[in-house]
Amino acid sequence: MFKPILNQTPRSPFQVLRDVTFGLLIRELKTRFGSYRLGYVWALIDPLLMISAFSLIFGMRGHSGFGGAPAPLFITASYLPFLFFRNVVNKLQSAVNANMGLFCYRQVTPFATFVARFILEAIIGLVVGCVLVLGLLWLGFDAIPNDPLQVVFIFLLLMTFSFSLGVVFCILINLVNEADKFLNLIMMPLMFISCVMYPLATVPVQFQHWFIWNPLVHAVELMRSGWIAGYVSPDVSWTYLASLTLVLLTFAMSCYRLSHRRLIAS
Repeated sequence: MFKPILNQTPRSPFQVLRDVTFGLLIRELKTRFGSYRLGYVWALIDPLLMISAFSLIFGMRGHSGFGGAPAPLFITASYLPFLFFRNVVNKLQSAVNANMGLFCYRQVTPFATFVARFILEAIIGLVVGCVLVLGLLWLGFDAIPNDPLQVVFIFLLLMTFSFSLGVVFCILINLVNEADKFLNLIMMPLMFISCVMYPLATVPVQFQHWFIWNPLVHAVELMRSGWIAGYVSPDVSWTYLASLTLVLLTFAMSCYRLSHRRLIAS
């Protein structure tokens, strides 16, 4: 009797997704950082330069302009969440087009490319955040989050919100090619209307209700209030952020369910 060489035990859909995601993750690491001399250091250079530049530019306002917090700590607590949001949305909206040649394999699906890029951005975001916190501690700033549970909870909501929006944008771009240019244009002004470089309290009262509609304002302000001791932002709500995230996630998964074959065929 000859024993079969290959294991004939069928794999579950979750096992297939896990293995495909791991392979795509390794591919993303090599293609994104493998061609640069500094490699993975580039992931740290961008936030480090931006935070340093904004700290020098706005640091002259003193602690009063940042809700009583030092400028480097204030900007780190707000720019890192926005950077993670921007990177996830940008990478997910191009995930299908960047991996189009792999869809000839039955196991590779657009959803697997979304998950792989999302996991990579989450790992990069966590590593960069830890390095910057250690750097601020070394410089003498009190960079340890005041309420770690709130910071983790808001970050998880922001992760889910970013993933959902990235999936929706990817589907939209494959339906309307010109949408790619428009979505790239709104990222820069979005940073300035999301209270990344200033507290919500500094916005004139007659305009604050317009800012409150932006879910990123809630995410950034809640991240600051959980990170910086004594920072208070009473006009934001985690309930609003969580509710909108749940609605957006449901909408994104529904859109993917209806258009995943179109994504492969495109």
